[in-house]
Amino acid sequence: MITIYDISKQSGFAAGTVSKALNNYYGVNAETRRKILEVARQMGYTPNANARALKAKHSHNLGVLFYLRDSLDLCQHFFIQILNEFKRVTEERGYDITLLSKGKDLGAQAFVKHCHIRQLDGVLIFGDYGADLVRELMTSDIPCVGFDYLGDLMSGVMCDNYEKTKELVTKLIEMGHERILFLTGENNYVTEERKRGFADAFRQTGKERLPCIRACYSNPDLCFDMTKKLYPQFKPTAILYPDDYSAIGGINALRQLNLSIPQDVSVASFDGSIYSQLTSPQLTCVRQDVKKIGTALAEKLIGIIEEGDTTKELITVEAEVCITDSCRTIK
Repeated sequence: MITIYDISKQSGFAAGTVSKALNNYYGVNAETRRKILEVARQMGYTPNANARALKAKHSHNLGVLFYLRDSLDLCQHFFIQILNEFKRVTEERGYDITLLSKGKDLGAQAFVKHCHIRQLDGVLIFGDYGADLVRELMTSDIPCVGFDYLGDLMSGVMCDNYEKTKELVTKLIEMGHERILFLTGENNYVTEERKRGFADAFRQTGKERLPCIRACYSNPDLCFDMTKKLYPQFKPTAILYPDDYSAIGGINALRQLNLSIPQDVSVASFDGSIYSQLTSPQLTCVRQDVKKIGTALAEKLIGIIEEGDTTKELITVEAEVCITDSCRTIK
């Protein structure tokens, strides 16, 4: 049987474009549609009746919601990397993406109303899952998946924050670091799992640890101020930041204190985003696999939409602890 992927290969157009042309969706110009339909005719393509009936129920348009600290935040490069892979996978399946906003004068259930207005098939969520507007969306009849979400309202995808934090901190302890200052993100499930991994790494070695101190995710200015204040107080040999972006603020603060990295203090973080690769020295980190995360989010959301998969599950994607020149052995 001829598939849209066969037509895509023969015509030279992406599978998503072929799907839209064959199903008469908006967004394909007339000449492109004509060429695709001609190739399909020549190849003897016959659409599957059941598939057409299923597709007719959908707009093939997905929403993406960034809702971080009560704002719509598109500046976090780590999230954009995940979104790029999510976009690639969903486009291959014939879906378009719409950035979701509160809309104008929608009031209560603004995101839900916006989804209905735009006829969105489902939504990928990044952000504050405790916010009222987000919870309204998660408890609606609209299929949703979330990055770094654990709960019974929808499926989520994340790395094993507990195990990888424990592994990273254990390696730092083995390198001679007993005074590790951990600046965490806001209080949520991910933060709690990382704090638990941090504590257990010290517990298994019998070492005393410094306290975990709450900072904020993706906030280099706050981490700059906290580093300048806390370093003289605790004199850590290593500092663990909540993410690569925040670590940049901490590194700048350490340099203002005339401290060298890693000669005077070692630095580590989470994510493994482009920021970790551009710092000098390159950041030690727990590197999350953004491609696998984006793919898992896309496949789960499409499964809910196209196959009626209502299973609420946590999908764990393997991460990697990367020790680089920002940390040194002090034994």
